[in-house]
Amino acid sequence: MASIRDGYKQALVPGLPTALLDFPDHSNVGDSAIWAGEVVALREAECDLRYVCDVDSFSEAVLRRRMSFGQILLHGGGNFGTVWPRYQAFRETVVQRFPDFRVVQLPQSLHFNDEAVLSRTRRRLSAHPDFLLMVRDRRSESLAREQLNVSALLCPDSALLLHGSLHRMPSSVDVLVLARTDKEAQGRGLHSFSLSGHSVMVVDWLEEDVTSLMRMTSLMKRLGKSWLGNFGRVQQAKRIAFRALANERVSRGVEMLSRGRVVVTDRLHAHIICMMLGIPHVVLDNNYGKLGEFIDCWHDGDPLVRRVATAEAAQREVLALLNELGPAAASAQQ
Repeated sequence: MASIRDGYKQALVPGLPTALLDFPDHSNVGDSAIWAGEVVALREAECDLRYVCDVDSFSEAVLRRRMSFGQILLHGGGNFGTVWPRYQAFRETVVQRFPDFRVVQLPQSLHFNDEAVLSRTRRRLSAHPDFLLMVRDRRSESLAREQLNVSALLCPDSALLLHGSLHRMPSSVDVLVLARTDKEAQGRGLHSFSLSGHSVMVVDWLEEDVTSLMRMTSLMKRLGKSWLGNFGRVQQAKRIAFRALANERVSRGVEMLSRGRVVVTDRLHAHIICMMLGIPHVVLDNNYGKLGEFIDCWHDGDPLVRRVATAEAAQREVLALLNELGPAAASAQQ
C-alpha cells in the first residue's frame, strides 16, 4: 500500500506537534477502521501526537495549551459536504479558528447537494493559508480543486493501512449481507435478500453492546475537556482509550464479515475490510456513488469484488461466486 504511505509522507511533517481531531465515538465500524489506520500512519510518520478529541470533547483552549504551533489533522471518511452536516460544521470551525496552524483534512469522499453550503465551504477553506484536503477518489479531487479552490492530494482510505493486521475467521453462512440502515442507503432490496438453497444472514454493524472500553472512553473524554486535559498523561490515556475502542469496533466488524463465505454490501468499509481479509464480495453503491468512485480509483478489476446495480443482479453474482468456491460454500449453511 505504498500509495497511502506516500500520500501521508507528502501531507505530514515528521516531528511536528500534532493534533488528531474528530474521533468517531459511534458504532459505525468503518469510521473506527479509518481512525485505527490514521494512528498507524502517524506512528510511521513519527508525528508528535499531543492532542486527540471527538467532536463533543473538543477544547480549543486545551489544544493550544498542549501545542502552541504545529499541524491539526481532521479525521477522514465520507462525511465531507452536505450529507452529515454536524461534522462538516466542526471541521469548518476548526479551519476558521486555527489560521496559525497547518490543517490537513485526512482522506475523504466529497459530496455537496446544496450550492449555498458549497460556497460557504469554499470561502472558509480557501481563506486558510495552509490547508490541504486529502481525497479518496478522482471525483472528489476535481471538486476540491475546481469548486473549493483548495490544494488536494489523492490518497486511498486510511483503513487500508490495517492490511496484514486483520485476520479472517471461520464462516458460518453462505452469504452475509451487510446492508446500510442509515440515510446513505439506496433502498434496493438488500434487507430482504434471499437465495434459494443457501443460508443468508442480513445485518448492519450500527448496533453494538456497551463495553467497559466505551465507559472508559467516556470518562477520558470528560477529563480531556477539563483543565486536566492540559496534562500529557491525561492526553496519553485518552489516546490509548481511543485506539483500543477503535480496534474493538474493527474486530467486531471483522467477525461479522467473516461469517459469510461471500459478502454482499453497500458499505464502503465492508468492501475495504473484505479486500483485506480476502473475502469475495458483491457491492452495490450508496446513494451518491461513493463506493463506485472509490473502487474505480483503487480496486477496479480486482477479482475479489463484483459491482452490481440491483439486488437481483447481486443474487446472480453471489451464485456465480458460490459456484466458483465449490461445495464447501454450500456446506457452510449450518
